[in-house]
Amino acid sequence: MTSLTNADFDRVRAEAQAVVDEYHLPGIGIGIVAGDDLVFAEGFGFADIESGKKQAPELRQRIGSITKTMIALSTMALVDEGKLSLEDRLVDHIPEVKFHGPGDQIRIRHMLTHTTGIGEAPLPSQIRDINPTLWSEEPFAPPIEEAYPEGITVEVEPGAKWAYANHAFTLLGEIVMRAEDAGSVDEVLRKRIFEPLGMANTDCHDLPHDGLTTGYHTAPPQDAIELAKQAGAEVPAAEGEPVDGFNHRGRYQYVKGRAAGAVQSTIPDMAKYASALLKKSAGIVKPETFDQMTSPQWCPDERLQSIGYAFFRERRFGRFTFEHGGGVAGGWGTGMWIFPQENVALLTHCNINSEQLGSAASRIMRALFNEPASHPEPVEGWSVDDDLLEQAPGVYQAPMPGPLTNLRIITGTGRIQISLLDGGLELHARRGPWKDGARMLPDEHDLGFFTLDTNAIEPPRVALVRDASGAVTGLRFDRLIEMERTNDDLAWV
Repeated sequence: MTSLTNADFDRVRAEAQAVVDEYHLPGIGIGIVAGDDLVFAEGFGFADIESGKKQAPELRQRIGSITKTMIALSTMALVDEGKLSLEDRLVDHIPEVKFHGPGDQIRIRHMLTHTTGIGEAPLPSQIRDINPTLWSEEPFAPPIEEAYPEGITVEVEPGAKWAYANHAFTLLGEIVMRAEDAGSVDEVLRKRIFEPLGMANTDCHDLPHDGLTTGYHTAPPQDAIELAKQAGAEVPAAEGEPVDGFNHRGRYQYVKGRAAGAVQSTIPDMAKYASALLKKSAGIVKPETFDQMTSPQWCPDERLQSIGYAFFRERRFGRFTFEHGGGVAGGWGTGMWIFPQENVALLTHCNINSEQLGSAASRIMRALFNEPASHPEPVEGWSVDDDLLEQAPGVYQAPMPGPLTNLRIITGTGRIQISLLDGGLELHARRGPWKDGARMLPDEHDLGFFTLDTNAIEPPRVALVRDASGAVTGLRFDRLIEMERTNDDLAWV
């Protein structure tokens, strides 16, 4: 168990202000939970830039996909009660939705682990612009049959491939509502989560609120613009002029699938939720059920990120954490990290959904635990195995079929190329932070496992995949990304 001191809080306070200033964030609220107590809760920057309203922990945040962990707990509570089973088929609970592909094979356990075969859009025809399938201008969620009038494509066999699926959680929320005989997702979460934990300033109505921070966004990155042009899609653009030279005021768009990300909450309320998670849900589900939820249910490589039932699992600065984040159009970006061995949780509420939030979270986490950067320095004798120098160079791509289940890879990195560099290996991505290349630093004790030589506080890690003969057939990296080696002679796009 970690014993936190004022010195720890002073470091967090200084780092939080630094990331707001350096990354030009509108504002950020931070909560630190130790056991039953919210021991640190402060705001930095602005909740509303134009009016000068200060960010504060008691203000509301759209927590986005952290909602999924609450839906998962509600699902598992119903499993505990015998009202649902992890082996229940989706089609038996929602027969009115048509599936293209092996939809009859989708089980509830697939929905909880994002292995349904459902991708970022319901249909291939919607892949060029997925926003209308996720967000709405209307303040109500359509009935499930109206939400998917032409059905849903199941691109790969359920259980065969991992792909984050908002639409699968929309469907899971519908299953839970029907099992509870409830009229809304909010009714379910109020019964199962909010009221038992005393979260009085939390709901899943997804409506504008006087206590909600103002959402902001920045101009889209050049990669996103180029990709849209390449795909023949509408080129993204920021709304209006930046209000402070950097941030554009967002507009409120409603979450179409409430169960996928519609909860609003505050730091004090989320601290009650985090405290419950530190206590294996504090009775929401059985302790052994919670252990199952936070155990690896999809884990291609134990050295990298894995997932339980809705909760992502990994090690941060040498400490095991289960976690989830959330991003909402408009924009808001939220993080929740639970460190069970330390009996500590970290919460971040930021009123922008920015690519820099990952770095900001790393810096705040490092300050909390008073850890150095985990970047390895090259040392004498660190050399790549000769066999890997021959085997690894080549082009790697998202596993087919696609593109519905590959969209996050396509937009995040695109294809990856590994090349020889000064007796070692270098990795280039088609887009994203590795676009300019990064040297692959080999693990001195683990053949085929590398850290990318970047400036990140927590640098990315890459594992080469080899078949029984020793041939390199693919690679893996965090965010549960798996890629296949390709012999395609086309440019790596």
